[in-house]
Amino acid sequence: MNANMQAILFDMDGLMIDTESVSGHAWLRAAAEVGVAIPEQVILGMVGLSVNKCLDHVAAHFQDRSLAEKLSQRCRHHYHELMSTGELRLKPGIIEVLDWVQSQAIPHAVATSTQRLMCDIKLQRTGLGPYFQHTVAGDEVANTKPAPDVYLAAAALLDIAPAACVVLEDSLIGMRAALAAGMRVILVPDMLQPAAHETSGALAVCEDLHQALALLQTL
Repeated sequence: MNANMQAILFDMDGLMIDTESVSGHAWLRAAAEVGVAIPEQVILGMVGLSVNKCLDHVAAHFQDRSLAEKLSQRCRHHYHELMSTGELRLKPGIIEVLDWVQSQAIPHAVATSTQRLMCDIKLQRTGLGPYFQHTVAGDEVANTKPAPDVYLAAAALLDIAPAACVVLEDSLIGMRAALAAGMRVILVPDMLQPAAHETSGALAVCEDLHQALALLQTL
C-alpha cells in the first residue's frame, strides 16, 4: 500500500447510498402536511447537513423556528418510514470500490453526519454493514460536518494519521469537513454539481464511483 494512502474513509448518504433524493421526498411530504411550500433550493441546501443543521437551515428560510421544528419532526417521521420499509438503492460502483478496498486490505471506515440509529438501519438494509468494522455517526461527536470531528474520530478508530487518509465524499460540506481534518478528498457529486472554484481543495472531482476507483488504484 502506498504510504500516502493508509486508509479510506467513506461518507454514507449520497456517496454509498442513494438517500438524498429520499430525504427530499420526505421534506416535500412534511411541507404538504403542514401546508407550506418548501423550494427545491432549500432542500438542496441541506445536502450533507446533520438533522440539527437542517433545522437551522429551514428555520432561516421561513424565519419561523416553530414552523421549522414542526416540519423537521414530520420529515423525520417520513424519512424513517421510507428508510425502514422503502427501497434503498446503492450508488453505482460502490460494491466494486468496497470489494477492491477489502482485496487490498486497506483500513476503512464510515464517517457520517447521520445519527447512529439511522446509520445502522441504512447499512443493514443495503447489505453494506459487513464491509465496515468501524463507523462514526453524527451524534457521536461534538460537532458535525463541516467540522472535522467525524473524520478525525474515524481516523483515530483506525489508528491512522489524518494526513494518510483519503476521503470519498459527495457534498461540499463533507469535503470541507475532510479538508479541515487535514485529509485528501475525492469528490463524487450527487444531487448538486459544484462550481470548479468550490472544489479547488479536492484531490479530484469524479463523475461516478467507477472513476473514483480508477483514481484510488493509482494512489
